Parts: sequence; C-alpha cells; structure tokens
Amino acid sequence: MKRKIAVCGNGWSLDALTDAIEGFRICAKEEDFDVFLFLSFASYNVHRSLMQGELNIYQQINPSDYDGIVVFSNMLNSDETAHSLCEKAKAQGVPAVSIGMEIEGVPSVCVGNENGMRALVSHLIEEHKVKKLFYIGGTEDHEDSQERLRVTREVMEEHGLKFSDKDVGYGKWSNRRAVDALDELIRNHKKLPDAIVCANDIMALAICTELDKRGIKVPEQVKVTGFDNTKNSRIFFPAITTVQPDYQSVARRACEIIYGEKKRGAKNKKIVVPTIPVIAESCGCSNPVCAARRQNYCKLSFQRDLDAKLLEQNEHVMRERISDVSDYQDMKNKLRFHYSENHQFEGSAFYLVLNDEYFKNVMSTGAARSKLTGNLDVAVAIKNDRPVDVDRVSAEQLIPAYRKKKNEQHVFILCPLHYFDHNYGYVVFADDPYILSDSMMYPYLEKLQQSLRLLRVNLRLKLLYDKDALTGLYNRLGYDNKVLPLFQESMVDKTKLTVFFVDINSMKKINDTYGHEQGDVAIKTVGFAIADCLQKDWVGVRFGGDEFLVIVPNCAKQKATTIKRRLEERIAQRAQENELTYTITASIGFVTTDPVKRPDAKIKEYVREADNLMYQIKKEFHQKEQNGNK
Repeated sequence: MKRKIAVCGNGWSLDALTDAIEGFRICAKEEDFDVFLFLSFASYNVHRSLMQGELNIYQQINPSDYDGIVVFSNMLNSDETAHSLCEKAKAQGVPAVSIGMEIEGVPSVCVGNENGMRALVSHLIEEHKVKKLFYIGGTEDHEDSQERLRVTREVMEEHGLKFSDKDVGYGKWSNRRAVDALDELIRNHKKLPDAIVCANDIMALAICTELDKRGIKVPEQVKVTGFDNTKNSRIFFPAITTVQPDYQSVARRACEIIYGEKKRGAKNKKIVVPTIPVIAESCGCSNPVCAARRQNYCKLSFQRDLDAKLLEQNEHVMRERISDVSDYQDMKNKLRFHYSENHQFEGSAFYLVLNDEYFKNVMSTGAARSKLTGNLDVAVAIKNDRPVDVDRVSAEQLIPAYRKKKNEQHVFILCPLHYFDHNYGYVVFADDPYILSDSMMYPYLEKLQQSLRLLRVNLRLKLLYDKDALTGLYNRLGYDNKVLPLFQESMVDKTKLTVFFVDINSMKKINDTYGHEQGDVAIKTVGFAIADCLQKDWVGVRFGGDEFLVIVPNCAKQKATTIKRRLEERIAQRAQENELTYTITASIGFVTTDPVKRPDAKIKEYVREADNLMYQIKKEFHQKEQNGNK
C-alpha cells in the first residue's frame, strides 16, 4: 500500500501552497497518507536553462509510486510541464488532478475567478466611481489571467464603461515586467487611469511601489488591486485590495478526487472553489484589520531579523567549512558536522542528496543530468533533531530510509540542486520548515547551490594545480599536498608505507630516435599504466621528467614485489595497446618506511633510497642492453 501522494508546486506561490499544505494535512489525517511536495522556483524571468534546471525536479516523479498526483498547473510557469505530468499519470493509470488548468481527461479543481473578481471590479465602479482602468495580466496564454480579464471586461461593459484591448498589458506575473507593462500603457494613453487591476498581488505591490517613486499617491490618485491575498499584500501600506482564493479547500477537493474516486475511476470533471474579495486600503477603503496586521508584523520583526541573521551566519559558516576541502569525502564529512550543529530552520528532517560523481569527477561535464538515476549519495541526513547514518538512496525512493508508518503523516518538500539545466542533487525538508513559512527558502537554496558550485570549481582548480597535465597523476605540488600529509600520518600511527621509484629506460634514445613527441607518448604510456594499477588509498606522482613515485600504505615486501611486477606488466601492455614501434620498459626500486626504527626519518630520505635502488636496476638493464647489442 503506497499511502502517499505527489504534489507539484512552485515556490513563488508559497502563500497559496502554505494554505494548500494545511488542506493536504487535514486529508492526510483522514486517509493516512504522506505528501511529497516537489517544489521548483521556475520563473519566466530567468534564462531558459536555469528554468529547466528547476523544472527537472518533476522528472523524479514516477506516478505509479503514488496513490495520485496533484499538479498546480496554474503555478508551475510551464504549461508544457503541467500537461506532461498529467499525461504521464494517465498513461500509468494513476489518478491525477490539475489545480487551475483544464487538461483533457484529467479532473480539475480551479480557483473561481468569477465571484471574487466580479465583486472586486464592481466595488471599484460602484463605491469609488471608477470609470477608466488598466488591466495588467500575467501572460497572454495563461488561463487564470484570461479569465480574470474576461470578468473585468464584462463588469466594465455591464456598467456601460469603455474597456478595450489597448487597456490591457502583461507583466508575466512579476514585479519588473509589471512596471514595464504599466509604462507601455501610460505611453499609449498619455495619462493614468482611475484604477489599475492586476492579476496577482506581486504585480500590484510593484505598481504601488513604482507609483510612489513617481510621486503618485495610491489610492488618492490611482487605485490598485491584486489577486491572491498574499502575506506581503496584507502587511503592505496601503494594504492591497485583492481576492482571496481558498487553497485549503482546493487541496481537500483534490484529495477527495484521488481517494474518493480511486476505486470508481476518476472522471473528467471540473470543480470550482469560489473566491471572495478582500477590501483593503489600496482602493481607498478603511479597514482596521490592516493596521492590526501591520502592528502584529512589527511586533514579530525583531525575532524575524534575528532568525534571518542566524540563518545567514549558519550559511556563512557552512561556506567557510567546505571552501577548502581536499576531496568529496572531506566535503561530506564537513557538511555532516556542520548540519549536525546547525539545523534550526530545516524542519523535522533534512536530507542533502547528491550525485557524488559530479563532485568526484570534477573534470567531467557529463556527471550532472536532467534526471537523477541509480543510487545517490546522502551527504547529510538529519531526522528528529539528530544526525542519521544513511549513505545511499535510490533515485526512485528519493527519501532516505523512507517507510510509511501507519497513523503517522508527513509532508516532504523536495527542491532541485542544479547548475543551469544540469541537475546534481536535491534537498528534502520535512513537515513545517521555518524557511518555508517565512519565505526564506529561495535565498537559502540559492546560497547552498552557490556554495556547492564554488566548491566544485575549487576542487577542479585544486586538481589542475595538483595534477600533471600529461599523465593525470599528481605533480610535485600534489606530492606536497598528498604524499607529505600521508607520510606524517603514517609516522604518527606507526604504520608503514612503501615508496616505489619508477624511471623509464632508454628515454634519451626514444627522444633522439623518434622525437620528443614520442617521448611524451612514452611518458603518458607509463603514467597511464601506473594510474591503471592504483588502488583507492595509493598515490601516484609524476616526480620529474620521466620519473614517477607510487606510495602504497601497509605494504609488506612480498606484496611490494607483486606490485612491482604488476607495474612492469601493465607498462608493457599499455605499450602494446598503443601499437608503438619501440619498446617501453621502466626500472623500479622500492623501499618500505619504518616509523618505529627510524622515527626521525624524512620522506625525502626514503625517496632517495628508492631512487638509488632504481638506479642499480637501471644500470643492470643498460649493461644487459649493451651486451645484447654486441
């Protein structure tokens, strides 16, 4: 039994989603299911590839894993994505509900634009004697935007007032574009109207702010209205006259469709949840509730500011901790330590799930992709205020160690992590995270992604600095950064290392006979052969022109002899695979450190001893070569 539903929403509509979550919670208690809220911050105002990176979170949904899927189609800022999600659910025989848009074969629950919008526009005309108004919609093809426009037009005509297409502009649901739309309308009409009716509160707030900058008073000179009754519109001055959607009821009706009709089969039906006007100050009406709300908001502002500063401090500390890590495992350890101490804002559970290959293979561009598959690494897992030791999770399961417990309901919020349209992980917040209720989630996610991206760049730079460009092995700087700390650690732990010194035979002859390009080929051949033999805790170094080091922990003499033979064999195999016209061999000397008998010895002393042993072997090789040529 699945007992969970998938909900697809957009973070720019958090006020509506917060109300909807309460509705889902009520139904979850009745039906005993968990909610998986897939949340993006897709926006029309960003680069297309950035928007796609946000939308990719919905690709992680396999509808058959859920009892049903609820798509806030009017909020996703991508009609194509909304249709795709519903069609995918239909194809798998899973109940789907569209919130907002009507999609063929899918039941829909819609916010009723008619009631609230009609009452609001009628109020402007009848109470405030508005005769001329501008309408600023979202986008031209958006169903809600056009429906609100239709009602506005009808009410104006019913009152015998002129209203034409020249009175309509589109602000793409955003603040900046709304101001652009206003400017265009003013240029066309040469003057301001009596009122500006906006299709959402974000645009209404932007218009009020812009008019105030220009010395135009709202509502005395121009009345402004919105739609949605968001938190910001309620505490703004003047408080926005707007329309209140009942998203809690919307969510409940969606759940009724999924669980009430699951056995009978969902019908192609449309449910409309009525809206009501909220008369406030931006139209010129007095409302004592508005002042009380602002007063209460101000009372809590001190605590909010302190929380915001603490969250920013936490994020700063996290960035500092991971800014100079040596590798992915080091990053993971530091992230786990950081979040074990700092998780006041993430909810009852917090998971940071990553495609670890993206951070381990930093030179590759193919490690991130639009859809995460296979097993993913759980970099951080916090549950019930405690770190949880979970290492992997499948991309299908999504929530680490997830098990649905009877009579226990949770809301999991999943947000994407991406670089443009390449996704490398996601984060999970559970139940009632503070950053959701106080609109901190977007900056929180932005800073987390910036920190992870900067970390990957640093790892890449470190790799470029530490690695030899020709062979991919560590260079002399890498030797300082990797071998020296490894040797110091072995001295403290009283463990042994074996140092192999590898030198290519007859290198001068190869350069003189075949040219320096083939000399580079010989060096690459030996370097790649060494890399082929390296195991997890071994270190390979290009120490000089044709000289290499291999450092192996916990290596007895018999094992060292086997490794030496394996290196020689792999060098010969590499040369054969490259179909070279000349022979490549190498002389290899090795020595094992002894921290007990030689506690004051330096790593350079052991390297010199391995070099001397190599030189004796090389000397014997050249003598045999000379004897063979006689």
